[in-house]
Amino acid sequence: MKSIKEIVRYVSAVLFIAVLMFLTSCNIFNISGNNSDKEEAQSQQQSSTSIAEDTKEETASSETGTVGQELSEKPDEAVFKEYFSELGLGKLPENGKLPIDLKKNGNIFVSNGKDQLVIYGNLLKDVKLSDAIYDVNAKKDIREKTEFPMVMKKGSFAGSEPVTIPAGKYEFKIWIGDRLVGVFPFEVKP
Repeated sequence: MKSIKEIVRYVSAVLFIAVLMFLTSCNIFNISGNNSDKEEAQSQQQSSTSIAEDTKEETASSETGTVGQELSEKPDEAVFKEYFSELGLGKLPENGKLPIDLKKNGNIFVSNGKDQLVIYGNLLKDVKLSDAIYDVNAKKDIREKTEFPMVMKKGSFAGSEPVTIPAGKYEFKIWIGDRLVGVFPFEVKP
């Protein structure tokens, strides 16, 4: 009987370490807690999301002003509003730490592995998310749709990854199941 309990304990410890290692390498943080800044999140929603009544969306860039780009797909606004009070694309500078150094609405990156692409938001309920990166010029995904390995809990979150893709124009896409909820145009420079 003890050996079964030991095996269960060992497997639990290994799974915990595996999840912890993934979170550390991918920098996904689910920061649940104080939602007292609801008004601020709602006011930022319009500038942070790529939900638009038409498919022409202008996204603010912290480096170059405004970038206009026709979106390849239109997100589902009703599903977005059901699950998010905020969702956006940002930039984490070299040696920056989440969430302190996050530059919201950043959409110009350098392809050197030092810039970090950050998807951030505030969830209204627990959900399983998926993402992909779409190459605007090639008109195909350069990173196929991939489901996050864990359920994201209600509250704020931010996840980052190094920018290692070639120079070009892209879209970062977010889904809940098969429903597209966010499309964020961005550019990578050499």
